[in-house]
Parts: sequence; structure tokens; C-alpha cells
Amino acid sequence: MKLIRRKEKKMNICFENITHFVETKILVALLASISLFSCTSDPDSPGVEFMPDMYRATGYEAYLKKFDIDSADFFERNLDKLGYDEAPDSIKFVLESEVQQLYNVFNGGLITRKPVKGSVPEGKKPFSIKKGDRTLAKAVKMPIPYTETSLVEGKSYYEIFCIHCHGKKGEGKGSLIKKELFLKPPAYNNGSTKELSEGEIYYTIYYGKGMMGSHASQIVEEKRWKIVQYVQTLQGNTLEDLRSKKVNNTPLSDSTKVGMIMSKN
Repeated sequence: MKLIRRKEKKMNICFENITHFVETKILVALLASISLFSCTSDPDSPGVEFMPDMYRATGYEAYLKKFDIDSADFFERNLDKLGYDEAPDSIKFVLESEVQQLYNVFNGGLITRKPVKGSVPEGKKPFSIKKGDRTLAKAVKMPIPYTETSLVEGKSYYEIFCIHCHGKKGEGKGSLIKKELFLKPPAYNNGSTKELSEGEIYYTIYYGKGMMGSHASQIVEEKRWKIVQYVQTLQGNTLEDLRSKKVNNTPLSDSTKVGMIMSKN
């Protein structure tokens, strides 16, 4: 009896080994088949891809309609993906509604919504003086204190945005002027430019003048005023002279409050 049991046990172990060996062979063959199936002779091909739409999403340009980008067959292509032709008539209406909703993700089929008229970007504030009312800018006062730190910062911003034309000392001999790429701007320490108020200087930075374009989109409000402070030193003013001027204590931009005021008006 013992001998028979031993033989049965050996046979069971042998059968288990054979089963495990066969399963391993099948698994290896399956993995090899998948690997070979995923390969291709085309060196630029990525092989088999699952959910390719997830890998390479369609790029859309802002404020354009999907119709302009996807072409006139937008509905046909998307209905085909949903199996529209093979679907029963009772389902076709539902599929058409789904594709229509896909097209009208935003009103008018736009990729992105345009800002509401009169909205103000966060951290920005419209200049109180409209373009063309330069004389009114004379009354605008400096909204930040005159300090050594603000002058140092203003100088660094000046050297980034202004020095190429206006020169290191504001004499109008920047590198671009020396190369005769632009006309020479007037010096800050001479003539009528020397008498420009802080509001007029800020107006020029905000709207531009002559060949100088607007820098409103490139420089935020506080940095503009610090540049104005430094330009005033190039006009010949000392820090003590500037501190004696009247300063507007109204805080700088709060775009939330500005938006509320504009919406009320």
C-alpha cells in the first residue's frame, strides 16, 4: 500500500510539473507573439498603440471654432466613430445629439470663451488717463514712496527695458541708436523732457510715443512707477528732491475692486 501511495504521489508531482511547464510555455509564446505583433518594419512607427487619442490630443488654437479646424466632415467622422450607420433608427437621434454636444462644448463651438467685456485681468489695472489725454497725465502723482530700494530696482528695470535706446545716463545714446537703427530720443536732462512730470513719464511708458511702442504689456504697474522714479533721477533730481514731492497714497492695483467699479459703471 505504501509503495502504491508513493507512486501516486510521484505521478501527481510529475503531472503538476508538466502542467506548470506547459503554462509557462504558453505564457512565453503569448508574450513573444504580442512583442512581434507590436513590431513593424517602419522605423518611424510606434507599433500597436492603445487609445492613441490619449497620447496625442488634438491641438486647438484659442478663439477659433472647431469647424474651422476639424473641417466640414466633423459630424460625419464623429458619427462614424459611434457606429452611426449600423445603429438602429431609434438610437441615431441620440448619437446625433451627442456629436452636437461635443461640437458645442462652448457657445458657438469656440475652443475657449472670450473674456467678458470690461473684465480686468488679475493683478492689472487700467490707466486712469485715456490715450490722447497726455496733458491730463501731468496731474497724476507718484503712488509709491521714493526710497533708495525703489531707485535701485527702477535702475535694474530701466537697464532691461530702456537702456538700449535711451542710454545708460538717459542721454539718448543707447546701443540701438549708435547703430542708427532708430532715431535718437531726447535726453532726459535737457529741454522739455527734463520738465516731464512723473505722470507724463508713466503715460509714455504705458502708451508709447513716436517710435517707442507701449510697454504696458511687458512691465507691471509697480515696476513702471519704479522706472519713472529712476528716470526722474536722470532728469537731475536727487532722492531728497523727489521725497519733497507730493506722493499719492492711494494703493496700487487691486483688479478685483477695479472690476467691481467698472461693472457698476
